[in-house]
Amino acid sequence: MFASTFRVTKFALQDFFRNFWLSLVTLTILVLALVTVNLLVIFNVVAKTAINTIEDKVDISIYFKSEISEDQVMNVQKYIQGLAQVKSVDYISKEQALENFKNKHQDNPKIIQSVEEIEKNPLGASLIIKAKNSSDYPAVLDILQTPQYNNLIESKDFDDHKTVIEKINGITQKVGRSVIIIALVFALISILIIFNAIRMAIYTHREEIFAMKLIGATDWFVEGPFLLQGVIFGIMSMVITLLILYPLLGFIRPYLQLILEGDFNIVKYFNQNFLLIFGLELLGAILLNLISSYIAVKRYVKV
Repeated sequence: MFASTFRVTKFALQDFFRNFWLSLVTLTILVLALVTVNLLVIFNVVAKTAINTIEDKVDISIYFKSEISEDQVMNVQKYIQGLAQVKSVDYISKEQALENFKNKHQDNPKIIQSVEEIEKNPLGASLIIKAKNSSDYPAVLDILQTPQYNNLIESKDFDDHKTVIEKINGITQKVGRSVIIIALVFALISILIIFNAIRMAIYTHREEIFAMKLIGATDWFVEGPFLLQGVIFGIMSMVITLLILYPLLGFIRPYLQLILEGDFNIVKYFNQNFLLIFGLELLGAILLNLISSYIAVKRYVKV
């Protein structure tokens, strides 16, 4: 059994290098298909990270009237904090609000002087509300519209990034569909090229195949080398894809970190999900090649 498997592997490698240029074209198409799939993965990860970053910046700022007492504000904070939709509620006192205002306008002496001329603090306390999901903000705003709370509030500032998020989702979906179509085109071309490569190999060895069949060679011994070529194509295309992809990831990493304004590391993401991403891609590539090889073998290996 071991000797038979060794011969099958030997014949498969011989055929691979015997038809080198055809093998090279086949590998090129397979690599293009795999690189395209990984570009889709990169784009989806970046888009998802960008959306999460934007959603983290969404909040509601509630500015209370200056005459509202601290106890009243704390009661509102306690109630809002208890809502199922709310993630956190940060309290900013009147004194802190005034200090923040002065720091913000420290380069404008006229504004600072105007504030100092006022005998009392003109600013009220405020609450900064973060919801668990961006879709929860409308419900929180509806609660704040009730007279019980609305009469205490001077103004509300809802920093809504819904439009930006929708645009990112729209672009992601369009690019995703385009990349999938391109990957499917490459996959179809790969099937046709692999099919043709195996057919050429079978035609080249037609006399050997006939002789092996006559002396009682098993189907595995005759057909195995051609099927194994499909596996070789899948493994080699995956290795070449990795050799191309990781330098590419290293090149774009600083630019992505700059755009996303965080510690996002695309190389780290691929390392953490290496088995999942490349395992599925390798399995897909091998299955694609095996199916093409099997169809060619069953159609042309006849005696």
